[in-house]
Amino acid sequence: MDKLKFSQYNSLLKITSNSSVIYNSKEDKCLIIQQEMNDIFSFNPDEIKDYNPTLFNDLKSIGALVPIDINELQEVINLSKSVDNNESEFTLIINPTMNCNFKCWYCYESHILGSQLSRNTLKKVFRLIDNILEQKKELKTFVLSFFGGEPLMYYKKTSMQIIDYIRLKYDLYPQINFSINFTSNGYLVNDLILNHLLDGTESNHFQITLDGGKEYHNKVRDSGKKEGSYFKILDAIKLLIKNNIQVLLRINYTAENIDSVAGIEKDIRDIPIADRENLTIGMFRVWQDDKGVDIKEKVDSTKLLFSESNFRIDINETILDNLKNPCYADKKNELLVNFNGDIYKCTARDFNQENKYGTLNENGEVDWIDDKLNEWENIKIQSKACQSCRILPLCGGGCHQVNLETKGLDTCQMGYNDDDKDNVIMMRLSEYFVNEEV
Repeated sequence: MDKLKFSQYNSLLKITSNSSVIYNSKEDKCLIIQQEMNDIFSFNPDEIKDYNPTLFNDLKSIGALVPIDINELQEVINLSKSVDNNESEFTLIINPTMNCNFKCWYCYESHILGSQLSRNTLKKVFRLIDNILEQKKELKTFVLSFFGGEPLMYYKKTSMQIIDYIRLKYDLYPQINFSINFTSNGYLVNDLILNHLLDGTESNHFQITLDGGKEYHNKVRDSGKKEGSYFKILDAIKLLIKNNIQVLLRINYTAENIDSVAGIEKDIRDIPIADRENLTIGMFRVWQDDKGVDIKEKVDSTKLLFSESNFRIDINETILDNLKNPCYADKKNELLVNFNGDIYKCTARDFNQENKYGTLNENGEVDWIDDKLNEWENIKIQSKACQSCRILPLCGGGCHQVNLETKGLDTCQMGYNDDDKDNVIMMRLSEYFVNEEV
């Protein structure tokens, strides 16, 4: 029999006064043990086998014991690369404009008045779509996503044109599942846009943001009208989900506005239960406020309020699973076309020359800036801190963009200490394993 060793991805956490849990992040499995066995990792695996064969087999079954010659780190790296290089899916993101009808204080983007896709750039995008569909023989999923700026501005001249073009391809590629996404403030949703989206056979998704309750939201997203933008955006959300369009309601909160978020729950209570199936609530702290007052208890109680009212809560914001489900920008088969034909990867940084990765040419091909693309593709899991981390299979080493910005720093890309890592594990155990038993 092969010699065994303890996995480098084991964690031991106390869960009650007399019991602990051994969790293996690589296999995403756990084992409950009595607390008097907490020194288990000080024993030689062979000693455990002789002393307690059942425990020995249980440890093997959760991946806590592995063959001594196995390179677990390389297996995790290989898994990360296989996910990032998945040829069965493609995400094409379009910025139809860098203009916006709001000027939110926390927005990182440089708004460009009057900017929009030109007819020439639209033709390049059409050719790009053709190239993707013709060349990606293993493609099973194609996500067309609109970002910005506010992507519903100039809709008939920009987004509608691209949607109409890609719909011509559905019958030619019946093996591909097409979907259309919008990251929007929702204010410009109208019957024309709704009816156009409902004309297609693809699935449609929106991410729409509220900035706290009515009072705070209207201060941040000033519509220039007396009634504000809050209820108009809520009406748009209700209209979309009534028509079976999926909506992620992203609630941006701060230490200042968190108490007002409960008011949103009151304002959406009239949504029928059937329509709620199309709505997911996600709560995200505004990044400029991230190092402020600890408001976790308030956030948790607010999430519970929505949950008890039969609204679905987005667990992706709390459950770390970035290696198997990384950011779309980490994927090889992802790119963003700006309104002027410039190519980017990450949507969470400004669309400037520094962050540019290439240009879309007349043939619908990307002229990549090769050295930048190569660095992007090979930057993940390079720091020693990541390579020795016990939750690397959950974290994935952080996204490509964060790795670029912390290049050369031998620190956790997520800023976690050991207590943070334990909390990540406990959150995962409580959401997945406990809920499954219930």
